[in-house]
Amino acid sequence: MGSRKPEKGIERIFYTFSEAQEFLGVSHQTLYSLMKKGLPSHKIGKKRVFLKEDLTKWIKEH
Repeated sequence: MGSRKPEKGIERIFYTFSEAQEFLGVSHQTLYSLMKKGLPSHKIGKKRVFLKEDLTKWIKEH
């Protein structure tokens, strides 16, 4: 039993909510505001995630 380690060689293509905040350098509230303005996000189960390519595209376009 122990902690699960991610498989080597597999790259995640998304960020969690808090990782997206860190990536964009914004607060929790600002990230919600950006979502209301059209920043794409997706639900995986109960978690909201952000595709890295969507965040990069958003930065370039705004």
